Amino acid sequence: MKSHLKMGYNYNGLKTSFDFAYQITTTKNNWNIFHSHEGMEFLYVHEGNGHAIIDQKIVEIGPRTLVYFQPFQLHGTKVFLEHSAVYIRSILSFEPSEVETYLQPFHALKTFFQQIWKTKLVTQIITELPIGNPIESLYRHYNHILNNCSPNEKDEEFSLLIISFLQYVKTVWPEQMQNMNQGSSTHQTYIERIMTWIEENYTVEFQLELLSKELHLSQHYISHLFQNSTGTTITQYLIARRMRQACWLLKNSTLPIHQICQHVGLTNVSYFCKKFKDYTGRTPLSYRSGKAI
Repeated sequence: MKSHLKMGYNYNGLKTSFDFAYQITTTKNNWNIFHSHEGMEFLYVHEGNGHAIIDQKIVEIGPRTLVYFQPFQLHGTKVFLEHSAVYIRSILSFEPSEVETYLQPFHALKTFFQQIWKTKLVTQIITELPIGNPIESLYRHYNHILNNCSPNEKDEEFSLLIISFLQYVKTVWPEQMQNMNQGSSTHQTYIERIMTWIEENYTVEFQLELLSKELHLSQHYISHLFQNSTGTTITQYLIARRMRQACWLLKNSTLPIHQICQHVGLTNVSYFCKKFKDYTGRTPLSYRSGKAI
């Protein structure tokens, strides 16, 4: 399979119904990424420490952490590396509608799958999995299988990998939700408050001055704090949030392009189309039709 995924501050579409990248290694200091995608994505951390940003919340990640990102969900990771440290992770991503067909015989597993696919979740992270947990052996086994099987066998092997993976995740998910409920807190950091404000206001023209007044912080301090904490600027994060919503609207509505532009807080259609292509690599019309350009 792939030795790496092409990822950055952008939108990632699945090239096929399934994608698996095993033990991607990064040695660059303070590595970070913001992106979204159509499919479900599971990130498993083998080595490295940092934090993930999901739904305006910042959570710590480290070795043996599993993080789940829902379709079209804007998210980011930032990893802090020492001089000799590395960030090693595996990524399993897939189109949920394709996987659902394989789960028809398994009622309980299918119900769990639909829950994590379509509902708002209490948590999307499982931390401190046991050393030598089944995910590690499963990934190692299927990395070998997928690298050596014939093209005609790949879909079948992928489906077996995903079913086995989901079965294990289903067994550890309830315990994680219980731990999250016991340790939950309503306290938000300034970064989380900034992202929450953007979530509530991205559909209108952005004014840093209004955000500054809301938080009772200077504009300069807000900009500096956000970039230092997330690795990206407020403007870049806002664009990504708007483009993520534009992707969803293009796939799930019949609204014309100029109305989608307005729905995501922009007034200039040409600017919107340019930013959308920068973000996805495709024009809004080609994205909606599913045709490559």
